[in-house]
Amino acid sequence: MNGGDLAQWVGRSERRADRVTSVPLAALAATLDRDEPEPRDGSPIAPLRHWLYFLPLYRRSEAGPDGHALRGGFLPPVPLPRRMWAGGRLEFHRPILVGDAIERVSTIVKVDPKEGRSGALVFVVVRHEISAAGELAIVEEHDIVYREAARTDDPPAPVRAAPAGATWRREIVPDSLLLFRYSALTFNGHRIHYD
Repeated sequence: MNGGDLAQWVGRSERRADRVTSVPLAALAATLDRDEPEPRDGSPIAPLRHWLYFLPLYRRSEAGPDGHALRGGFLPPVPLPRRMWAGGRLEFHRPILVGDAIERVSTIVKVDPKEGRSGALVFVVVRHEISAAGELAIVEEHDIVYREAARTDDPPAPVRAAPAGATWRREIVPDSLLLFRYSALTFNGHRIHYD
């Protein structure tokens, strides 16, 4: 499939609904070893906790070799084998509360084939607009990159240190238990979580 064919996916959207319940929030606090109060109806959820909802509940037979859903459903059928989240942007407009009915409208806003040092790349930008109780709460854009298969002669990616001088800091060393629990909470079977 060429870049022109992939561009036809721009503007595609899907709508999903969910309800903010307390169990995933409490499970994430336990996974991150945090002493947080029990989430109660009406209490605001912390930033990024919306990632515990709208889970991609595809069947095992619908999973691709990378653990994500097979291509060609909502996302374009990019023929490159490696798919990763490359970055994103967030805007917070109002708090999301435990008990809220939430809705997410996801739209493909850009499909951009490129050539890089590692070979062919395709960047896909997906915009998520999340509403809580009928009001816009969060706008999030995901940058997804599709890449060629790794070659045996590829040099390892450079390691960059985290920025220094933060107001506060908490260091978490991920181990197999933390990765397993986080992957289960987000229903994310991507190989990077267990390879």
